[in-house]
Amino acid sequence: MRNGSGRWGLGLAALAAVAIPFAVIAALDPRIGLLRPRPAGEAGRESAQGADRAPAEMPARLPDRAAEAPAPGRPCPVCAAPAVIGVVPPLVSAPIRGTLPDSEIQIPDVSAERAARRERLIGWTAHPDRVSGSAAHLDLVGLVYTAPREAGAGYRALAIDLAGAPDRAVVVVTEQPVTLALTSIPPDRAGALGVESSAAFDLAQGRPGLLAGFRALPYGAAEVAPVLDPVRSGPETLRDFCAALRLWAVQYGLPPGRTRYTLIENPTRIALAGEAVQTDGTARGRVSGRRLARLCRV
Repeated sequence: MRNGSGRWGLGLAALAAVAIPFAVIAALDPRIGLLRPRPAGEAGRESAQGADRAPAEMPARLPDRAAEAPAPGRPCPVCAAPAVIGVVPPLVSAPIRGTLPDSEIQIPDVSAERAARRERLIGWTAHPDRVSGSAAHLDLVGLVYTAPREAGAGYRALAIDLAGAPDRAVVVVTEQPVTLALTSIPPDRAGALGVESSAAFDLAQGRPGLLAGFRALPYGAAEVAPVLDPVRSGPETLRDFCAALRLWAVQYGLPPGRTRYTLIENPTRIALAGEAVQTDGTARGRVSGRRLARLCRV
């Protein structure tokens, strides 16, 4: 019996030695699946079911800060409190930027007024064929204003008298708004006045054919002549002024040598009598003829 029992025990031990490795392989091999990870969907469903079963374990909701907001005019007890970890502070809106560039000055919309006046001035402008050859000499007059306008005053008023110089035409160069009044012989003379202006201008008594033309920034011109100081102006100012002078000389059909430029400060009246220029302002410089041609290199 002992020999039979011993042989039986040895047989079981050998069988176990062979079976254990296969059992370990079967447990660890993912293809067999005894210890394979569960799909994410099953794990999520079990988590959700666990949450339904244990609602008491969910964290409490954060208090509603909007419900705790103080009434208007009362101090806010939590506004200056230190930040609490896990609480998102309210967003602070940045200042709203305008649609215009920072360098642009805000003004009322005057586009309709400017457009209406431009159309009116064009209606008072002579046909270019009537302007060319209508004058034997051309005077460009630069206006510089240092005295302030009176309170409540509109545009600066300037009267131009060409009765004593029927063969001369005038182009006013200004950087401030002016209202121009012209006296000429004959009264219906065509194209006796031109305007170069970086500001708005108007005519006191407009009539068809009075203007030879105009260039003004508020009325759509891309560029205009600057007021020239013959002594102190730099090369850029001189270049832009001389370019405008050539345009007006061509407009009147005159060579640049038939032009003259006078700078006048604070005038209200200018009268031409032959070669003389009379004014109640202060003459600040004059250049003409060959000297002006050399200055502009024409």
